[in-house]
Amino acid sequence: MKILVVQTNTYRLLAPTPLGASLVAARLRRDGHDVRFVDLMHAAEPVKSAAAAAADFRPDLACYSIRNRDNMNPRDYFDPIPSVAEIVDTVRKATSAPALLGGTGFTTFPARVLQATQADWGFAGDDLDAVARFVRSLAESRPDLTAPGLVYRNGSGNIVENPFRIVGYRNVRFDNWDFIDFHSYRKGWWQAGVVTRTGCPERCIYCDAFHTFGGQFILREPALVADDLLTLKRDRKARSVFLVDAGFNRPLDHAKEILREVLRRGAQLQLHATFDPGECDDEFLDLFRRAGGVSLMLFVESLSDVVLRELRKPFGVAEVLRDAAAMHRARVDFLFMPSLGIPGETRETVRETLTKTSKLGAAFVDFNIGLRIQPRTSLRDRAVAEGLISPDDDCYDASFYISPHTPREWLEKQVKTYKRRHLFSRLRIVPFAFRLIAKRPWTWGPDNNALSKK
Repeated sequence: MKILVVQTNTYRLLAPTPLGASLVAARLRRDGHDVRFVDLMHAAEPVKSAAAAAADFRPDLACYSIRNRDNMNPRDYFDPIPSVAEIVDTVRKATSAPALLGGTGFTTFPARVLQATQADWGFAGDDLDAVARFVRSLAESRPDLTAPGLVYRNGSGNIVENPFRIVGYRNVRFDNWDFIDFHSYRKGWWQAGVVTRTGCPERCIYCDAFHTFGGQFILREPALVADDLLTLKRDRKARSVFLVDAGFNRPLDHAKEILREVLRRGAQLQLHATFDPGECDDEFLDLFRRAGGVSLMLFVESLSDVVLRELRKPFGVAEVLRDAAAMHRARVDFLFMPSLGIPGETRETVRETLTKTSKLGAAFVDFNIGLRIQPRTSLRDRAVAEGLISPDDDCYDASFYISPHTPREWLEKQVKTYKRRHLFSRLRIVPFAFRLIAKRPWTWGPDNNALSKK
């Protein structure tokens, strides 16, 4: 079967590499299908690029990966779905190939996205076996409508959503790297992404990761993570990698073992990751730096204990400040992008966050305003109770929670004032940028220190 796999994400902030889409493409290729992969991230005209590839390849099936429903930013809102719908329609006109959707953005709103794009089918969840099973049934002209996660229209035209599975990537070998043009991603913060775990046991009031990625950690074997980095380093000539987990340092023992394996194998690259305060020690930061680590992104919305408790975060401000000080000692740069006006916020807590931010010493600081209200979250329930959204709002169309005590106009003014008063703090990005240029871990070999600790 000839299958076109299209990565539809064109939102270039941080420009993440298409891990999920290329992994599906690799699985379908292993199953014997003839697969062509199209990444639209850097396409000048995405719709035309997808249509041209389809007209040339003449696929029997076109698959589309939808990474996000939107960019979750009220200041510069971006809705990709109309563009995805245009891509699906244009490819269908060029080839008559039916359309199959997938990705995290689809998993969040399966029926609404299927309807908006007029695609034929979609898959929620991350179960590669279920996708492969359904595609095999299509090749045999007997569509298996019982496949877990399948979303389709029944004979009456109503959309049916089969229960989906979150299986993670515990023992998955990523053999998808040849689908990605890493040279085109070199212009961004990092060239590649590597999965170390999926899932999250926390239930922060605004986050639906428990639904889209699972409510418990699913840890990858450290040797498999090191294999990925070594392949990217030796075969794909990558230089920088983002460890695509919400808080790479959790669980701490698992993160340390990954870093030790990287050092033992000589798989060092420039590493970037998000960081969840509370699970950290000097050994972790030392391992991270020696493995090529250059930056951690603090996964912290506020520097007020009042707000952190309201969000149900498992740490407080003391842990944030302690870990930030440890990063300075370890010579590991960190970025900080809190959100203002979120649940529990008052003018006093906003000022508290701004005051402490100025003393944190982050290499880069920026501010978000409000939180995107997601379905199936406590924040949605709160927004309904406070009359911000109606009880029948499914959150497909973006609404943002902003505390009634901190109007948006006031928040915008506080951000402008902060940036004006701390103009020279932006210069901290200069030594950070220099370290990005000067640090070349892709030239390093195995760490004898790590070998001796095995």
